[in-house]
Amino acid sequence: MSVERLFLHEKAVDIIVKIYEAEKNGELAYPLSISREVGSPYSYISKVLGIFEDNALVESEFEGRIRKVKLTDDGKKVAELLIQLKGLLNRDFVARKRLKIIEDVFMSLDGHRGEKALRILLPLKAELERVESDDREVIERVEELRKRIEEIINAQ
Repeated sequence: MSVERLFLHEKAVDIIVKIYEAEKNGELAYPLSISREVGSPYSYISKVLGIFEDNALVESEFEGRIRKVKLTDDGKKVAELLIQLKGLLNRDFVARKRLKIIEDVFMSLDGHRGEKALRILLPLKAELERVESDDREVIERVEELRKRIEEIINAQ
């Protein structure tokens, strides 16, 4: 199995991220604890770690009968990229699209004032209230646009 195909599997991503997080917290990573945290059998974790080791992403050493694993420099880079990718994939793309449409309509006002602006701004404000998301960037953009709309409405 190629490393590329392996990373298309959620559990493999979780495994390398768990090792990265353990190292970042100054802890040692053990296959058994990774197995518990990821919710996969030890045999699967061991198989994946073997593939990672064959591809120079992790190194393992034994303390007696206990195996501990650590990321190589390349393994750290891969883990960091996967964490970034997971962050991107966790964005609320639907809310972002709706917000972009609202922002485009707002920008199309191009300095219009008066009743025409109000006829556009009031429904925009109402639509903005319906944009719900856990995406921090969306929440910040909604709040900023809401303030700008309210400033224009209150200046009328």
